[in-house]
Amino acid sequence: MKQKLFYILVPAAVLLGAFVYLWISGAQDAAQVEQKVVRFHVVGASDDASDQALKLKVRDGLFEQIRLLFTPCTDPADALETARESAPLLKEQAEQILRREGCEESVTVEVGERFFPTKVYGNLSFPAGNYQAVSIRIGAAKGENFWCVLYPALCLSPAVAAEGAEREMAAVVGEEQTAFLEKSAPTLRLKFALAEWWGYFVNFLKKL
Repeated sequence: MKQKLFYILVPAAVLLGAFVYLWISGAQDAAQVEQKVVRFHVVGASDDASDQALKLKVRDGLFEQIRLLFTPCTDPADALETARESAPLLKEQAEQILRREGCEESVTVEVGERFFPTKVYGNLSFPAGNYQAVSIRIGAAKGENFWCVLYPALCLSPAVAAEGAEREMAAVVGEEQTAFLEKSAPTLRLKFALAEWWGYFVNFLKKL
């Protein structure tokens, strides 16, 4: 009987240990990404087709300014400082775009931490979690949002998939963490899933 229990409990303990290791490792990889990435966020006034079209107009109209401002940034702190200094400029340009389209909605620019659900950018998936972000919020900001990665500077065009994104990310967060975002192996997919679950769980606890 003891021998049977041994053959049951030892493999179970090994599997549990592997599971816990992957969970902790995935959470650590996710935390590394959260700390080194700054995101760009444009939120439409509502989900009406006209408001969503205006959101995309604002997004497209700001890309060149975003490129000029944030491509020279050397680290997340530099990007956030640039964002705070440039917030009035981004607000003014976004409102100018809206006025040209005959829209009188106001624009709010927010710089700081916010929760993002899991998002996909080309071949990279970013797990749910709290990221530093620059948010352009149009009117009541109740609509669907557009997002991309501001630092490293992947917001270079309206395209969803950024050519060379993996290379840019690896230079900032490291090759191991970039492989984690690519989920290129079954083990990495499991790590990502566990980190994703943890991100949603932590956000749930914060709301209690």
